[in-house]
Amino acid sequence: MNKIGICYFRSLYSQSACSLSVGKVSDYLLNRGYKTNLFLLKKDDYVSLITKYNKIMENDIIIYKTNYKDFEYGIRLFENMCRKYNKNIYLTGPFAIMNKDRIIKKYPFVTDVIDIQNSEEINQIFSDLGNKVKKDSVICGVDREIDIQEKGHYINLEASTGCIYNCAFCHIKLMNYTKTEKKIELVINEIEQLHNKLGKNYFIFNDSVFWKNNNDNERIETFIKLLKEKNLNIYFMIYLSLAGKISDELLKKLKEVGLIRVFFGVENVSKNFSIQNNKYISDVDAENFINKLENLNISYHIGFMLFSKETKYDELQENIDFLYKIKKLFRPGMLVEKMRILPNSKDAKYLYNDENNIDQAYNYIIDDSKVEKFYIIINQLFSNINIRNFEQFFSGIKIGLTIIKRENLINDYIEYEKKYNNTLNYINDGVFKILSKMLKKLELTEAEIAEIKNLYSIAEANYIEFMSYLKNHNKNIYETIPHGTEDLNIW
Repeated sequence: MNKIGICYFRSLYSQSACSLSVGKVSDYLLNRGYKTNLFLLKKDDYVSLITKYNKIMENDIIIYKTNYKDFEYGIRLFENMCRKYNKNIYLTGPFAIMNKDRIIKKYPFVTDVIDIQNSEEINQIFSDLGNKVKKDSVICGVDREIDIQEKGHYINLEASTGCIYNCAFCHIKLMNYTKTEKKIELVINEIEQLHNKLGKNYFIFNDSVFWKNNNDNERIETFIKLLKEKNLNIYFMIYLSLAGKISDELLKKLKEVGLIRVFFGVENVSKNFSIQNNKYISDVDAENFINKLENLNISYHIGFMLFSKETKYDELQENIDFLYKIKKLFRPGMLVEKMRILPNSKDAKYLYNDENNIDQAYNYIIDDSKVEKFYIIINQLFSNINIRNFEQFFSGIKIGLTIIKRENLINDYIEYEKKYNNTLNYINDGVFKILSKMLKKLELTEAEIAEIKNLYSIAEANYIEFMSYLKNHNKNIYETIPHGTEDLNIW
């Protein structure tokens, strides 16, 4: 009983397919004498599962790291796959841990739900077999089996775990994961090894907050200094919080050593939202930071939620206006998903119980009936297009143009940059008009459905044209851009 298969589905298409927590637990189990095999699965993809089925079932034990978006599909798949062989299967991941009691009650075939971040818990279940198992895909304490298969030049890593903030909608504080930091020397060594061994040159830091406040200045200065000494031509993306304002000087220094993209959470610009959820970033603060990033040729990505339980009707236009102003209306994913109310959070009392499902986080009615109506029709509108693709049609090109400018190649792409900006403005205007009309009338017409489909096609054609040209003229940059799909590779 020493072979363990660890399975998971891709959750973020804008990153590499690697799950760092899966990679780390694989390394931990290897050091305890177990043989591990990692499997990236894809929903509704029976063709690839035909190939992987026997290899998965050859394992003595299965660990399924679940996400709320894949749970309902994955749990039934594993129940029926494991039934014939009576396999022990453990579930893990924040979603499974927070819903452990409901999962065990409804799905008795599940052996247990475990926290793979908790070494004591792992040790109780998987005793030390003595001899360590060597696996060539382990690099700096992370099993990179999936990354080796993914041929793109982008890869996930982390310099720290946990978070110091306490946003009501985030699971990290509820999970009591403490903020821990890896030695910067080890981070730089990992970058160098991933670059040299796997050919990776775009590093996507998964830290909840890469720089949290001025106490981190010395640490980040060391990161910059050591990276310069390595003289590596790389790029990287980080997460920041605008609750603490990183200095212009530090931001510029990070850019000098490869920073090309920043993710930060705005979430919502209404004061009502901030009071309810302990998170407030003003529209002015956000716009000032965006302007700073754009002046430095740093791409940006924001977290945003249009709907929560307390959202008022007059706040909708305020937030839509903000997204229009910063030209982010090509991201319907921020519009169609209302805020999750997590188990054990302060607002969990507002959730109604649905015994048919494990996930209860969306089981609430928005207080304002007009907001609830708008939530329903906005979902109906965007159900007519692939919203993840729609986002990729812009974010993918933007990352490409950022790198192109960094490499002083923009003169070869002037016309494509103009087409991108024109298309972005056209789609941003078009989506804004549709949303404003729907908000006023609280109804969705066939004309608006036809228009959103047309806007999608315009964006798709522009993306294909740009990426086709980029692939033929600079394959290295093309392969550095995350592909934005659930599939493993970019070709």
